[in-house]
Amino acid sequence: MRILHIAAFEGNVGDNASHIGFQNILNEIDVDCKIDRLEIRKAYNNYNGIDKVIFNEDFSFLANKYDLVVFGGGGFLDYWVENSHNGTTINIPNYIFDKIETPILITSVGCNPHRTVPEENYKKFKLFLDYVLTNKNITIALRNDGSINSIVDDFGEKYLACFSFILDNGFFYEPMSHKTLPIDGKYVAVNITNDQLEMSGIELSDANWYYNELELTINELIARGFKIVFVPHIHQDIIAISELLKKLPANTIRKSTVVAPCVQGDEGTDFIFNIYKNADLVIASRYHSNVCSLKFNVPTIGLSPLARISYVHSQLSVYESSFYIEKGFSKKIVKLLNEKLIKNLNLIKFKSEKEKTLRFYKEYFESLTVC
Repeated sequence: MRILHIAAFEGNVGDNASHIGFQNILNEIDVDCKIDRLEIRKAYNNYNGIDKVIFNEDFSFLANKYDLVVFGGGGFLDYWVENSHNGTTINIPNYIFDKIETPILITSVGCNPHRTVPEENYKKFKLFLDYVLTNKNITIALRNDGSINSIVDDFGEKYLACFSFILDNGFFYEPMSHKTLPIDGKYVAVNITNDQLEMSGIELSDANWYYNELELTINELIARGFKIVFVPHIHQDIIAISELLKKLPANTIRKSTVVAPCVQGDEGTDFIFNIYKNADLVIASRYHSNVCSLKFNVPTIGLSPLARISYVHSQLSVYESSFYIEKGFSKKIVKLLNEKLIKNLNLIKFKSEKEKTLRFYKEYFESLTVC
């Protein structure tokens, strides 16, 4: 089977963890395939390189050379995108979908807008969902990030029929190598962001309280004997880390902190996620830093203004382990450290959801061989 896989492969190691997890799923259900990758960032409205990808008739010709076209994982159905035919990153008009005879699987994707949605996008996306209901060639599986709630709230329960619901592919990720940072002693892996603050409407110019709260949290962890390893996923995370380091005494930075490199690609993903896998505790803001740390069965605290983080914790954690970024969150983290610094993955629930996800993929690929 020849698969055209369209996703973001460079720019965020969390995406790579999802894609490697997808390959692991295919291996587990014995799908014999060759995958060609197409970088979706080259189709973004703000990309103007000579190799720009346009979802036009030429794309339909390309898609029809394959046995399957896969979009995802990623937040590709977040319907906030301006100047998109359907309001999403998968900016394909329906008449182009009509020209694609190859089955299309849009999987492990989010449909949970984290930016202001233009009013016209609700209509655009609803029309797309109506189209999906009538096009048996398109299959969509939403990841466990609260997308189901967005669909019900914005479009009604009727449209749940457009989707299957699965674990994010990142829950099937496992590093292929053991390469990582040489860190002595126990440590906490900390992933912080600033772009998520902007997504939630918090002005960075007013974010001094946020870094003050982080400073209190870091000082408490260091007082408990932990080293702090800051883990960037994208270049913007380095900015957030730098802002926090400005708050810390030079002696504390030298003795008790490590900043991991900002690397990309599949090998870089293994390097970064081994930091999470070997940590004594993870405090994380990005979705896949939470997904994979939970999967590794490392005690994980979610810290984000985005609903996707609280959703995955509420689904798979045995106790409240995700906190909204607001004034006072450092006290909540310290309280949790005092009461329940233990592994929080609900193994029974996780096993059940994992089996359901594998069953979805197995049945889907079996249906392709029957056709």
